[in-house]
Amino acid sequence: MKIEEKFIRYVKIDTKSDENSSSTPSTKCQLSLGKLLVEELHSLGVNNAYLDEFGLVYAQIDGDKTKDSIGLIAHMDTSPDLDGGNFEPRVIPSYDGKDIKLNDQYTLSPKDFPSLKDKIGHKLIVTDGNHLLGGDDKAGISIIMSIVEYYIKHPEINHAPIKICFTPDEEVGRGSENFSVKKMDAKIAYTLDGGKYNDINYENFNAYSLEVDIQGVSIHPGSAKGIMVNASLVGNEFVSLLPKDKIPSKTEGYEGFNHLTDIVGNVEECKLYFIIRNHDDNLAKEQIKEFYHIQSLLQKKYPTSKIEIKVKESYKNMRSYFDKDFSAIEKITKAMKKLSIEPTFTPIRGGTDGASITFMGLPCPNIGTGDYNCHGRYEYVDVDEMYLVFNIVKELLQY
Repeated sequence: MKIEEKFIRYVKIDTKSDENSSSTPSTKCQLSLGKLLVEELHSLGVNNAYLDEFGLVYAQIDGDKTKDSIGLIAHMDTSPDLDGGNFEPRVIPSYDGKDIKLNDQYTLSPKDFPSLKDKIGHKLIVTDGNHLLGGDDKAGISIIMSIVEYYIKHPEINHAPIKICFTPDEEVGRGSENFSVKKMDAKIAYTLDGGKYNDINYENFNAYSLEVDIQGVSIHPGSAKGIMVNASLVGNEFVSLLPKDKIPSKTEGYEGFNHLTDIVGNVEECKLYFIIRNHDDNLAKEQIKEFYHIQSLLQKKYPTSKIEIKVKESYKNMRSYFDKDFSAIEKITKAMKKLSIEPTFTPIRGGTDGASITFMGLPCPNIGTGDYNCHGRYEYVDVDEMYLVFNIVKELLQY
């Protein structure tokens, strides 16, 4: 089965994770894909494949024991931002550089998404305009499953021992929650999780979640003068005092941001939910200090209110690990250059399972899959790039 055929099969299964669920995994639909992947692995002769009690799929293929074992990881869930599954992905055999009409309402245009300008002549798979595609990260799964199939069908080719893991709940920050370094038993590993085919990522954000809880003073509006403190208005004032340009839509590259993800409130109480991101952890902590400064200002201004801040660390930048041990980066770089592919190194403006796994003691940078515009209706995958990544991983495993 071709990579794109595997991909279309997988994306038809809705595996949206749920950030409000406390179950493991957060949604049962992820188990449906996990079971399917185990069945496919068994059918290929990988009889050691199994779905564990936490919804992770593990498998391994024996190889040359003189070579370091290599782990390949991808996540099964898709973003909660938009529904996936239950639709027919559209295949464009050779993109002509023009607008792609997804449906009567939505058009995928190179004017809005410049990455398309480099895809002329490439085979693309796009959405129906009503769903996300799920290339994040079923493109990674499809490439890994194709690698497995290739080596099972070509036992004569010498390669490193291959360790496989498919994780649930990456999109809600729980992808590595129950990951076992011992079960994977690899020397180094790579997540295959979105981006350009030649991109290598070993830097990601330091991430924090922050909640501002404002307790106001509620009283009948007819007798409110000098007494009422409207918690929602205080919440709006709090947001207005934050740096105006330190938000996702005005930052790029290594620039950090404060992102207001939700606001819920009335007169009596208002809650503001933020995520704080920066590649430099010291700068991230300076951003958090700004919140405490605003808290102090508003608490003095509204002494009868109560303003509390709760901060939780989500994940760390894995660069600090690779600054000490660059071998995993060097290995994938050499594999690309053997194929005359020049690697690029881009800091991830987000997180990755690989960061948490790296800090567990298993070095795990990320490589691209040819998936673009993830988490929304304008998502697409470049099938030509998926094959390039397949070749890169194949080369990685052979030298």
